[in-house]
Amino acid sequence: MKKTLLLGTMLVGMASLFTACEDDRDSNPTLIQPQEFVLNTPAYINQTIVLENTASLPLTWSQPQYTADNAPVNVTYEIQVSNNGKFEVSTADVEADETGELVADYEVLPNTVSVCKFTFTGEELDKSLLRINQWDEESVPAGSKAFVRIVSFIKEGTGKLNSIASNVLEFNVIPYFMMLTEAEPIMWYLLGNNIGNGSWSTDNKDIGKSTVPFFLIPDYSYNKQTGAGEIQYLNYFTTDGFKINPSKLNDWDHGFMSSGSSNSAIYRDKKTDLGNIWVDPAGYYLITVNTADNTCKIEAKDIHPTVYEKICITGSFSNWTDVDMAAANKTGENHVWVYELTVSAGAVEQIKFKIPNSWDVNWGFGSYDGEVNVCGQGSQGGKNIGVPEGTWIIVMNDITGDFSIIKKQE
Repeated sequence: MKKTLLLGTMLVGMASLFTACEDDRDSNPTLIQPQEFVLNTPAYINQTIVLENTASLPLTWSQPQYTADNAPVNVTYEIQVSNNGKFEVSTADVEADETGELVADYEVLPNTVSVCKFTFTGEELDKSLLRINQWDEESVPAGSKAFVRIVSFIKEGTGKLNSIASNVLEFNVIPYFMMLTEAEPIMWYLLGNNIGNGSWSTDNKDIGKSTVPFFLIPDYSYNKQTGAGEIQYLNYFTTDGFKINPSKLNDWDHGFMSSGSSNSAIYRDKKTDLGNIWVDPAGYYLITVNTADNTCKIEAKDIHPTVYEKICITGSFSNWTDVDMAAANKTGENHVWVYELTVSAGAVEQIKFKIPNSWDVNWGFGSYDGEVNVCGQGSQGGKNIGVPEGTWIIVMNDITGDFSIIKKQE
């Protein structure tokens, strides 16, 4: 008889039941195509998993043999969930399909790992099944099947070399309905000697003061499930040191640090801190962070934009009087401006950006006054931008007219 698995009875300490696997390490051997690797059968395989009440579902697997002498290599593993075990059409394939004819039967979980273990929650598995099956509140069944496999590959740029899939595990689950909303784009923040007030504070209350957010890219398609994608920052940079940290601002272990040379940054990922990023020479640089694969590109730009001493924000919140925005650079030339705005519950404030005491140069955006947009490329004389209830960090670039309106962290 199968048992029902609830949160309180989920056993996490099952390490002795699984095949051991060492962490992948750097090496430079000759690769071969693995023939198989095994996703281990967990102790809960014959229990019915109540997804709403399940905190963790641990999985482990063996390492595929990628070299003749089984030397350690850097391997990437992705976790895939299916509703029928066939793994033929992914939810990403359906999203990209312009014909509307494809029907998904599996989904790739957004987070990859480099070790032979992974734990996902009942909620994560439930969301995947909802997206794959397109269930609504009325059609979620009382019971369902879920199939899981691991795909292993060697990552080279955007390529996946020597890919191989594991065996498939079948689970009995009790799904539940939840509203699926698109994930907010992942945001990263600059901080440094010449960023904001130069204090390097990672306190959330100092967002916009000591830390400056990147810009969302207008018309960019961020991953609806994870919010991953590209974000950018264009400004004048001195040769002062800086770093780039994730939304958890004090998580230095997973920020971008120096690569050891100018105009370059690498993802730390708990590695030894190589110090602050810097550019050489001072000048205009476009920094692009890809939050899907944690890469960073720093490009010098040969541009000569107008330099404004001040940029103001104005709108219904100020009775359309000018309010100075804060410069993103502590000293020297600056083209990124920051303002924190709190909008009352149920309200929508309208804003524009402009030079002080004149409408000769101003930036607006949207198809009508008050339309809510979290990012865009403002243009001269454009419409008033709508900002909904909440506390927001608003950044504006006077070179491009780009703006982003980012929810402030609590």
